[in-house]
Amino acid sequence: MSYNTKNYTEQGGEKTVIGGTLEIAAGASVTGITTATIVDALTSTDATKALSAKQGKVLKDALDAKVAANQAASVEDASPTVAEFNALLAALKAAGLMAADA
Repeated sequence: MSYNTKNYTEQGGEKTVIGGTLEIAAGASVTGITTATIVDALTSTDATKALSAKQGKVLKDALDAKVAANQAASVEDASPTVAEFNALLAALKAAGLMAADA
């Protein structure tokens, strides 16, 4: 009779494979894992902190709202006209997806 274990150590202890459930008992500690303090501010510039899920949703909603106005497709077989191209640029600028003219 043979038995294949889901959790094992190989390569002289350099690699441990968890194929089952890893349970960390109360009071135990894990070292070597990078953690970050959660911040709830989109304006933080601290690279050692992580954005909260709440602020991540705020950011996603803000990005989703940045949609350029619909620009009609060119009906010509050739390249877009100057007017069509300029209309596209204006739509991108109005949506905040391109910097406005200086």
